[in-house]
Amino acid sequence: MSTKLNILLIVAMVATLFLTPIPAFAAEPVTYKVTFLLADSPEDNGWNDAHWRGIQEIKTLGELKEETATGFTVLLKDGTTLEVSTIQKIGYNPADIERMAQNAVERGANLVFGTWFDSAKPLETMAAQYPDVLFEHCSGYPMIKNNGTNLSTYFIKQEQGDYVAGYVVGRLGHTSVGLVGTFPIPEPVRGINGFALGLQRGLKEAGQDPQSSMVQVVWINSWLDAQKEQLAAESLVAEGYPVIRQMADTPYSSQAACQEPGVLAVGYGTNVAPSAPCSVVTNEWNWGDYYVTRIQEAIDGTWKSQDWWGGFEADAIIMAGWNDQLVSNDIRAAAEQIAADIKTGFDPFCGPLSGTGLDTNGEEVRLEVPVGKCLSDMDLLTQQWFFDGVNSELPPAPPNGQQLELK
Repeated sequence: MSTKLNILLIVAMVATLFLTPIPAFAAEPVTYKVTFLLADSPEDNGWNDAHWRGIQEIKTLGELKEETATGFTVLLKDGTTLEVSTIQKIGYNPADIERMAQNAVERGANLVFGTWFDSAKPLETMAAQYPDVLFEHCSGYPMIKNNGTNLSTYFIKQEQGDYVAGYVVGRLGHTSVGLVGTFPIPEPVRGINGFALGLQRGLKEAGQDPQSSMVQVVWINSWLDAQKEQLAAESLVAEGYPVIRQMADTPYSSQAACQEPGVLAVGYGTNVAPSAPCSVVTNEWNWGDYYVTRIQEAIDGTWKSQDWWGGFEADAIIMAGWNDQLVSNDIRAAAEQIAADIKTGFDPFCGPLSGTGLDTNGEEVRLEVPVGKCLSDMDLLTQQWFFDGVNSELPPAPPNGQQLELK
């Protein structure tokens, strides 16, 4: 065979190689796993139920492919498979919380939410151990100063809803309210103060003396305890309080109030109207928008560590369960206008305000917010004193004493 023919054959073979289609290899499907840790059951009709409602909103990110009693799988438009799971009924022991968080990470979780106060330290520990996993802690104090790379905190300004709920009670003409509180820490304390402040405004607009108001607090020293919540409500009713303000994580105190003729209840966190027909309104938590946003950011790679605190302006609070038989249209409209005003910038926590707290020696001290000044976010987040109009055992002083930075 001639050299010329050999060259032509070689050229033909090379051409054939380039013209032959190269097999296409499909990219590995991407799966993103999110785990929510829950203290109790979503069926508690309270705190955990509220988080469960928020978790369900995550389904709006894509096409629901599979669902179980504890989670679901969603196919996103970009082809990502989002697996959302919950670990429920963990309880309040830090060791148990950390163990369940560890379990979630070992199962491949990319993002872990701890949805209650006691998950703070366990998640802080886990975040330091697993820098490639993202963690979000709900409730408590901001803490990303300890680990600002893969740990965030988030919470709702529930005291704004408390203010509106208190206003409704005041407009109805009630001066005395019995309140079932959980723990004397800043989260409930600022909510109680918000309710008392709204009550005073409502009384003033109803033509009554706001100084005649009294919010009597009974602490049950538990987040969730059906028996304690019921007993606390019953004792307050027996003492003559015609309105019971639920501030525990479940509706038992509202339900107990509704067992007594003529007594009203005010719900908290999750609409209590279905189980407590004497309730007038509930300031309800809405976690869904936050969960949808943060998970999408995590998947997109734009998630950043933050301390997030949102209220009406973030649609994180909803005034729900309006009782049309007990609350007139004009009172409801006025209350909803206050919520709208807060959403656009009105701050209820501005002077003149006064109240009482304890110093680090356990002695009572007076605190004042003058006209033209307002409590700062940190003043509220660390608040351990009560406004005038609240009757309660005073909470312990903050570690650095009663200091107001104001704004």
